[in-house]
Amino acid sequence: MSRLLFHGFSKAGILYFKDNITIPTKGHITQIELNKDFPWRIFLLNIFAVAIMTIGVLSAVYASYLNPEYRTTASNLSAFINGFATILMFAFIDPHLSAMTDDVTLGKCSEATFRKYIVYMTIARLIGTIFAQILFMPSAELLAWFAKII
Repeated sequence: MSRLLFHGFSKAGILYFKDNITIPTKGHITQIELNKDFPWRIFLLNIFAVAIMTIGVLSAVYASYLNPEYRTTASNLSAFINGFATILMFAFIDPHLSAMTDDVTLGKCSEATFRKYIVYMTIARLIGTIFAQILFMPSAELLAWFAKII
């Protein structure tokens, strides 16, 4: 792992990254059909999981500010929240993307379709980060209440 990190931040690693990164083309964004074949469940779960992961630690810290008597309990709930989001990501979202990768490798799915779905999963992560801003205060208050109950 350390060799990989050193290579990633070396001159050759940075040049490799610079040469191989591409911005999604307009065709990858606009040519996908949002019909029944689009993985709406995975898209929405991705939004939800990213939102939970984004606010997990900060809402727990703010919950400890809201309820200082139970600040240790509230701050320790961040591991529970992030664990839930991690399980959501690894149980539902990552297997779907892995299956799509296998389908591309086996020729069952085109590479262009796969790239389009990856762009939409990236957009789902952006939407999830924005959605997290809406969930921040209610989740902090819920955690403060839950810390008092426990």
